[in-house]
Amino acid sequence: MKRLAVWIAVLAIAASPAWSKVVVAWRLASPPLPVEVGQQFTLCAANVGTTRIELQLQLISVKTGAVAASRVVTLPPPGAGGMPDPCLTTTADVVMAAGNPPAGEQALVVAVVVIKRGVFDRPAAATSSVQVTVADPAGGRRILASIPLQMANMINSRNTPIEIIH
Repeated sequence: MKRLAVWIAVLAIAASPAWSKVVVAWRLASPPLPVEVGQQFTLCAANVGTTRIELQLQLISVKTGAVAASRVVTLPPPGAGGMPDPCLTTTADVVMAAGNPPAGEQALVVAVVVIKRGVFDRPAAATSSVQVTVADPAGGRRILASIPLQMANMINSRNTPIEIIH
C-alpha cells in the first residue's frame, strides 16, 4: 500500500505545472545557405501529427551564430480550424545585418525549426522547408531553391532526444 502511495505521489509531482515546463526539443535544420543581396528567405512548417504543437522558426547566421529572425507559432493538427500563418519571412539585408560575417567571407544562413513538447505530451510530428527567392523583373518573386529541413538532433539508442530544455 505504501508503494502505491509513493508512486501516486511521484506521478502527481511529475504532472505538476512546474514539471511541465521541461520540454524535449527536436530540431529540423537546413544545410548552410549562401546569402546574397536581393534574396528573401521563407521558412514554413506544417503539423503532420495528431496533436497541437509549438514550433520555433529561426534563421541563424552560420558565421556568427546570431539569430537573424525568429518566430514562435502553435499549429493545430491537420483539419482543425484556426490555422495561423506557419511561415517566417525575412530578407538577405536582415540576415546580413544580424550576423555580418568578417570582411571577404560569404554570408551563410541556416534555417532551424525547434519542435517543443512536454515530457508527458503525446508525440509531435512536423515537416518544414525553406524557400530562397529573388525579385522577378515582372514584379513577382522567382524561387531559386526550396530545401526540406532534416532532423538535426543527437539521438540515443532508444531513438529519443538527448537534449532537455528548461
